[in-house]
Amino acid sequence: MKKLIKSLLALGLAALLPLYALDYGAARVNSRGADDGKNSLLGAAYNAYAQSDWQSAVMLFRKALSDPQNESDSSLYMLIMAEMQSKSYKAALSDSTYFLKAYSDSAYAPLIKYQQGRSLYYLGEFDKAVLVLSDFCHQHPHNDMYAAALFWIAECFYSGYNFEQARPIYERVVDEFPKDAKAIDAKYRLDSINQRLREEKLLYLLQQTGESYLSSKENYEKALRRYELENVLNAAPHASAEERAAAIDNAVETVLNDQAETPVPTETAAPASASDQAFESALEKLKRSAAEAQNLLDQNGGQK
Repeated sequence: MKKLIKSLLALGLAALLPLYALDYGAARVNSRGADDGKNSLLGAAYNAYAQSDWQSAVMLFRKALSDPQNESDSSLYMLIMAEMQSKSYKAALSDSTYFLKAYSDSAYAPLIKYQQGRSLYYLGEFDKAVLVLSDFCHQHPHNDMYAAALFWIAECFYSGYNFEQARPIYERVVDEFPKDAKAIDAKYRLDSINQRLREEKLLYLLQQTGESYLSSKENYEKALRRYELENVLNAAPHASAEERAAAIDNAVETVLNDQAETPVPTETAAPASASDQAFESALEKLKRSAAEAQNLLDQNGGQK
């Protein structure tokens, strides 16, 4: 394999090497190949890159490229790849923007466009990332990174909690590119979206059920208090007018607090000298309220 790479470099066909983007592994270039190998600093940068020493590769490439004679589309391409691997996304974005202006006709340009979109994604610039990656897909529909670009577009929507737009893009990756490495990741995201939607529906149902339960519980407690009041009044049929009036006052106050939407008319609150007729009227209202509460409990099936 090394002899094949050397032969291609010697023929000046380095641009035709299958230099896949970071999702599929970094490009490996022999540090002694082509004219770049004549520069020891650049050769050291290539060697660090080949050993996946990304931090050293970035530092060495930057030092080497400070000399304009060392700059080429291949060396700049590898610098950007090393920056992406070392998570130096701001630097990668800046260098990829420069690359696309200076080497727009390079064979590496489509891959740099793809990395530009990914760097924007990692920087949280989701809208800009979608535009760049969509442009890549439009311009390079047959590129090996097409499915991966679709995946990162979906990731932008997913990260923005826009699951309805992310779902069909993930589905497209799974259905149209089942053998692509990103199909597995897309399938996982679809499972996550489906699980999230199920959880949201369950949460909604629990919330609705909980509100219904609390409402029934509240009404149930109100009914119990009313029954207790009724029992207190019935337990003292021979009480004096003053005692019965005091009991009525307490009963009416409780009803007003428990059922503000249908307050008991103030005239039922008999004064200390209330007659037996006023007492019976107030008691009848309490009985009706208790009956209404019981009907409500019966309609809810005796929820607890």
